[in-house]
Amino acid sequence: MTSGVAPARMRAVRAEEIAWIAAVPCALVTFVAVVLLGPTIGHAFLAPRGEPLWPPEVLAGSPEPAKHGRYVVALLGPVVLAMAVWLGARRPPQLHPALIAVAVAASQAMLLALALVALLAQEGIAFHPNPLSQWSPVARHTLLVAVGLAVLLAVALRSARMRDLVTRAARGVGASRRWQAVCAAIAALCTVSWLLPAVNTEATVGLAQLSDLPPWAMGDAYAILNGSTPLVDLHPFYSVLWGYVAAGPMRLFGAGIATFTVTMTATSAIALLLVYDIFRRSAGNALLALGLYLPFLALGFAEIGVTDAADPLSNAEIFSVWPMRYAGPYVLAWLTARHVGGAAPRRAWLLFLVAGLVLVNNIEFGLGAFAATLVAVAAARRPSSIRAWTRLGGEALTGLLAAAALVSLLSLVRAGALPRFGLLLEYPRIFGVLGLVAQPLPTLGLHLALYATFAGAIATAAVRLVQGGREPVLTSMLLWSGVFGLIAAGYYLGRSDSFKLAALFSAWGLSLALLTVAVGQAALASASWRLLLADATVLLGFAFAVCMVAQLPAPWLQPGRLRAHTPAPFYAQADVVGFVARRTVPREKVAIVVPFGHRIADRLGIRNVSPFIMDQAIVMRSQWQVLLDAMEREGTRKLFTAPEPPPALHRLLTGAGLSRRAANSRVVEWVRS
Repeated sequence: MTSGVAPARMRAVRAEEIAWIAAVPCALVTFVAVVLLGPTIGHAFLAPRGEPLWPPEVLAGSPEPAKHGRYVVALLGPVVLAMAVWLGARRPPQLHPALIAVAVAASQAMLLALALVALLAQEGIAFHPNPLSQWSPVARHTLLVAVGLAVLLAVALRSARMRDLVTRAARGVGASRRWQAVCAAIAALCTVSWLLPAVNTEATVGLAQLSDLPPWAMGDAYAILNGSTPLVDLHPFYSVLWGYVAAGPMRLFGAGIATFTVTMTATSAIALLLVYDIFRRSAGNALLALGLYLPFLALGFAEIGVTDAADPLSNAEIFSVWPMRYAGPYVLAWLTARHVGGAAPRRAWLLFLVAGLVLVNNIEFGLGAFAATLVAVAAARRPSSIRAWTRLGGEALTGLLAAAALVSLLSLVRAGALPRFGLLLEYPRIFGVLGLVAQPLPTLGLHLALYATFAGAIATAAVRLVQGGREPVLTSMLLWSGVFGLIAAGYYLGRSDSFKLAALFSAWGLSLALLTVAVGQAALASASWRLLLADATVLLGFAFAVCMVAQLPAPWLQPGRLRAHTPAPFYAQADVVGFVARRTVPREKVAIVVPFGHRIADRLGIRNVSPFIMDQAIVMRSQWQVLLDAMEREGTRKLFTAPEPPPALHRLLTGAGLSRRAANSRVVEWVRS
């Protein structure tokens, strides 16, 4: 006597079906682990230990170890799903086709529902206290337009005639060097258009929406020009190596704001155009690459904030995001795509040397870029033995050590001392662990859509890997984008405001574009292709990015903007410069911790020995002690600070033998007796 479904009606579950069937239980396990284990892990490993923020009457952090512990646990979700795909594909389970269809459809429906909830919930989130942060990228009319565009894309992909038209057009452009050049030119022009608002001069920077950022962004470059060396006698704030990139042109063409902003904008443009080449290599031709690149570009530079200014604000104007955090990882992604495709650099250790430099430059995004490169190369090689894995690990370690050696050599040449790589963790710890300017993470919001996108890129790559070696560049780039995005998202976790969320949009756009390639290729390769809910979700995300193209800044307005000016240069600091000049002599060593302190010193021909770019970057008592120790070591007697220091700082300075000698409204001179 038998019961149930006849064995003849059962069939093996395919890899992509395994991914969808496993997605729900993996998500539930991850959610439970995040809720139950996250706080325990956070308090055990990420809670503040020892010294707090200081002075206490000015700085008070909001440590959030439970939030960070939950983030660490959440990183394991995509890994668990990828492992489930791999294990399931090795011995595929036998299930009834109807059961498979229902399970897959239910999982995909949940994903689409999550995407819609994340998009809609974001509109109701209010960030504070910064008025610029009262912003949501998901206006309801934008979402409605995105849904309409997604429907049009789905209809086009469902149409055999349209697929044939796209295929023939793509092949025509792919075979024509003229059209390839045209597509590249359009990509370059649009890149310049989005980046031009970042260019400012001494006369125009005061009109910028974030006119307070230049001292922060330019501080390391001016410190290098004034003789300091990052990781030796300078505690880098945003990055280690971009200060050198900016300092060279500033020494040659003038150490002004115009030189800095043009240099940063040009390097951002180069890195972005390398992403266009990644799309060309992944999609197979220039026309499709251009269609992917413009939405990617638009999403990464979507308008931020709510202001009455004529020029909208975007990440193009926030140099701590572009190029300081993103340019290095995207150059590395391009080199990884070339390596996987068989082009130079063919030796993996050279690739990991660049990855090591990216890691040293900015650990927040560099760690994700290094891990992404390691995973992408491993996926391309598919090491099947301990020896193969050991070889890959040895190449990664060799590249990392070579990067450390290069940075060490540069430091030895400049300062005669080795770098202290532990300083790379100083400010990530201050912002992440101590909670400087921290804000809580919303329960629901767009960050969930970003997480799902990065996880989806990893899962898609896992399916492609177990199905065979088709298009290794696309598979590796999907993995790269997913791993990079998930780890870089820790930047948003450190301070969960709208600016940090928008800073992740470029990484999000990269994964969305690559997932769209995967959906499009599946449609073009099959005469009987069916649109699945998962495909619809990807197309909705990509359509949302397409909506951002309407925010393209008008390049013809930029000449007028650059001709506008404030009555006096915003950062002339004539009163501060004159005050310091009257109390110093050429080549004297002093400590200046007011904004642009190293610039003032360089202009006056004196040496600023402060290891910090300004007093607002000194947020612990031990950091003030580092400053005092540097003064003692260099034989420096004079310290210039902002007026009216907090009482605790006043006591520290006087206790160190410094007395207040003179002051004006913007700067105070302290002298060691």
